[in-house]
Amino acid sequence: MVHTHGEDDRQRAIWDGNRSVLLLLTTLFLLWFIFHMGIPLLNKSVAHGIHITVALIFALTCAWNMFHTPSHGKGYRKAHRVSGWCAMMAGTVTLFTGVTILVQFADVLPRANKIVFCITGTLQIILQLAGLYMIRILRKPSLHRKTMTVMFYTSLLMPAVNRFPDMIGWEHAGSAWTFGTMPLGAVLAFFAILFQEMALHAESKQAGNSDAGSSEDA
Repeated sequence: MVHTHGEDDRQRAIWDGNRSVLLLLTTLFLLWFIFHMGIPLLNKSVAHGIHITVALIFALTCAWNMFHTPSHGKGYRKAHRVSGWCAMMAGTVTLFTGVTILVQFADVLPRANKIVFCITGTLQIILQLAGLYMIRILRKPSLHRKTMTVMFYTSLLMPAVNRFPDMIGWEHAGSAWTFGTMPLGAVLAFFAILFQEMALHAESKQAGNSDAGSSEDA
């Protein structure tokens, strides 16, 4: 556990989290993608069934940990640790089952999609390891928080955005859309971190504690 002097242990209400329109829209979009594109494929193969199930767990646990951070109370610190490890395990399984699907169904997916999936998958495992390193070894909650935010808006969101044309039946999106999703993820991550840091600064100023929100744990 990482604690700071003067840490406020008052428990927030469950609805009183880090409210963000961007986080809400991203989470709803991910759920739409998983249920709309994933559920029909549950029985296509064992890899598909596992991939879709753990992807849902991965999305929900990451979204929860961004909505409620450890600074929101003792109960949330414990929940953050549990859901964080669940997210790490679910993310790893999602990655490996995704690779399995790419290999098994290599002749179905367009080449551009496969390239983007490989890029986001590689980025995901790098960011997962980096996030663990930031909090477990370096004990840098702020860096951990930013790393996980980048992962959420790139590795988690971009595969869904990448398949958006398929979700709405847009057959002429082309590779320009596919490769354009990566810069979009970087932009979203930048603004998410910016708004997050502004909110934490305002919370810290309001509480009269410059260390507020710095007790994040994995």
